[in-house]
Amino acid sequence: MTDIIRYMIAYYVAGPANDLNIATRWYPYGELNLIIEDKFSIATRKFGMKVRAQSKVAGKQFLDMMIEKGAWSTTENEFGGKMHQFQADKFRAAIKELQANDPIIARAGGEGLEFWEKAFGELVA
Repeated sequence: MTDIIRYMIAYYVAGPANDLNIATRWYPYGELNLIIEDKFSIATRKFGMKVRAQSKVAGKQFLDMMIEKGAWSTTENEFGGKMHQFQADKFRAAIKELQANDPIIARAGGEGLEFWEKAFGELVA
């Protein structure tokens, strides 16, 4: 995982992920991946196109990590594909755990947006 992807995931976990709420219907992985990619794109657009352009990779890695943590339950459909359903309680618990243990979020501390602007600026310079 590249530094920019690590920082994008940390930024998303530190803030925008707290507001994520997805309807609890079953989604195919590809559709869910597009939804999360869009969430990353919107959350990071303020940091410029070089950062925003990494939304697909960051979103996929975040989604895969959260599926592994049980934030989306997984079932096989009748056609052999997998479907995923958002689990709000497990998602919130996983986000809190990541917030408490992520070294990038810890470094951001109380600096707020200035920390992220400086970090992304240095990463894409």
